[in-house]
Amino acid sequence: MTDIISGTVTDAGARYIAQKAASLEPVVVTHFILANVPGVDETTPADPSMGIPTEYLIDDFVAVQDPHYNDDNAVTYSLVLDSSVGDYDFNYYGIVTDSGELLAYSYIPLNKKRKDIGQVINRNLVVPFSNAKQLTGADLPLESWQFDYEAEMLAMQTCIMQNSAATISALSSAIKNHERLLTLEGKL
Repeated sequence: MTDIISGTVTDAGARYIAQKAASLEPVVVTHFILANVPGVDETTPADPSMGIPTEYLIDDFVAVQDPHYNDDNAVTYSLVLDSSVGDYDFNYYGIVTDSGELLAYSYIPLNKKRKDIGQVINRNLVVPFSNAKQLTGADLPLESWQFDYEAEMLAMQTCIMQNSAATISALSSAIKNHERLLTLEGKL
């Protein structure tokens, strides 16, 4: 399943957004960056004053797709690492603007990306800011591509458990009937 994580907008990102809004220009994100920053994980508080962690970058130009909007004030950027990329570990990902600023980032649990074994990693970064939908030009709602399969999975699990219970009951009945038959024949 795809993870959706809310990103922390950096101070530089906030200035970039303000400049674009003031000049009525679009907010443009060009790529994701990935890093393996020592000593951090998903519980590490984000620091808005942080810049690009250049000394820990492991992939510094992962293509970004057009954002989808969550609502008027939040958009989601999707990262897809297909099976052709790797081998590396990362615990940080961020998005960079067309002018090179780190717009937003997030610390995540350590991910081990391995090449050519069929491993694909999908991550989504929600970036909240005023008028995000309008400023980024996001025209597709999040619901159009993010599906919550929780209800379907629960229904499948329930069905499997019911089928398993019915199978066990039928086998138990068959064993008891077989034991009765063997008893009647004097073989037990």
